[in-house]
Amino acid sequence: MERRRKTDNNISEKLARGMEVAVEKCLLDKVVKGQTVVYAHDDGTVYTMSAKDALDHFLAEAVKEISRN
Repeated sequence: MERRRKTDNNISEKLARGMEVAVEKCLLDKVVKGQTVVYAHDDGTVYTMSAKDALDHFLAEAVKEISRN
């Protein structure tokens, strides 16, 4: 059972990292193209920001996460 739990955690970590890489690549592509990114607040209202601002925010959050661990 312990081995399965470790395997499940490892797979989850790999999936989470893969998603982070995909988001970063997507934002970088949008920055190069000068595009905006669409997000939604918790209440469902939509807002946009430049891809550069979104990437800056994404990377700042990643640095915070790394420093917590």
